[in-house]
Amino acid sequence: MDTYKCANCNHFYNPERGDKKHGIPPGTPFKDIPNDWRCPGCGSDKSKYSPNKPRPFPGYGPTFEKEG
Repeated sequence: MDTYKCANCNHFYNPERGDKKHGIPPGTPFKDIPNDWRCPGCGSDKSKYSPNKPRPFPGYGPTFEKEG
């Protein structure tokens, strides 16, 4: 499951953890969170979140050797 990131404070919602403090059990996909849920970090509404796609760190991708 993808994590989601708040555009205002960079809080991450991790579906594997949920948000126990606000009654969201572990395993709850972001799309299933109630619309009145608020960001625990800044209080923004759910619309401020977007999917967080992991990006590889420079130098940690595939390695290529020069021929010759």
